[in-house]
Formats: sequence, C-alpha cells, structure tokens
Amino acid sequence: MALNNRTGALIDPALAERLERNLGRILLATRWLMAPIYVGLLASVVLLAFKFVQKFAQGLRTLLADSATEEMLGVLQLVDIALVANLVLTVVFAGWESVIGPLLAGTRSGFSGIGFGAVKLRLISSIAAIAAIQILETFMHFDQTMVVQALWQLAILLGIGLLGVLLALMDKLAGTH
Repeated sequence: MALNNRTGALIDPALAERLERNLGRILLATRWLMAPIYVGLLASVVLLAFKFVQKFAQGLRTLLADSATEEMLGVLQLVDIALVANLVLTVVFAGWESVIGPLLAGTRSGFSGIGFGAVKLRLISSIAAIAAIQILETFMHFDQTMVVQALWQLAILLGIGLLGVLLALMDKLAGTH
C-alpha cells in the first residue's frame, strides 16, 4: 500500500490504475447507448419519406380541382417534410460523428470537418425555415386563423431568428468562426 500524495489516503496503486482504466472503458461504452437512438431517428426519416410520397400523391390527385393557392400550400408541405428530414439527418450525422464515430476506426462522415458551431447554425436555420413555412401557411389561411395564434407564430419565428443571430455572434466572439 502506498500513500496517495493528493488525498493522503492509503490506496493500492495497481487497484487505482485498474479502477481508472475500467471506469474509462465504462464511460466509453455508454456512448453505444446512443446508437439505438440514431437508428430510431433514421427510421423516422423513412416515415417522413412515406408521408412525403403520400402528400405528393394526394397533390397529384387533386391537381386539376385545387386552386393555385392550395397547390402552393401542398408544395410548402412537401418542402416542410423535406426540411424536417434534413434536420433529423443533420442531428444524426453530427451526433454519430461526435459520439459513435471516434469508437470506430477509419470511418468518417460528411460532417467530420464541420464544427459544433456550424452544425448548431444549420439546425437553427432549418428550424427557422420550418417556422417560416408554418407562418406562411397561416397567413395564406388568415381568414380561418385567430389573430392571437398568428401573432404567437410570428413571435416564435422572430425568437428563432434572434437565437440564430445570438448563436452566430457567440461563435464569432469565441473565435470559432
């Protein structure tokens, strides 16, 4: 037994080394708990793809009967689904690259050269675009919408935009961009 210089406690150096090594292994192994979450998110992209095809087919069926405004709303819904799918994929790839990727030797995704700040801004940009599409749909049906609801959507969109600007400013001040 040896005296630990930092704490003054008696510990076996071999035991301390083994505990440290095993604790490190356990912490690294817990990263694999994220893998099923990423698989689930990828499955949700498949569900979004099915919903996209369904909405597209519905738009084709009603193409001649709907007004141009209704068709534009249909296209906006398709864009909305595509943006949400891109948002999910951005989260999956960025998370995989930072959490699981280091455990796998020799694997690289398209996000390997992108820092956290850039991913963060991409996410905020996608969320802002989704919110903008939602508010555009609201204003196209303004006669059916409560004014308070439209004002809340506008406030949320402005808040998301302000958040994006503040995040970019923080990255700039931190020197990451």
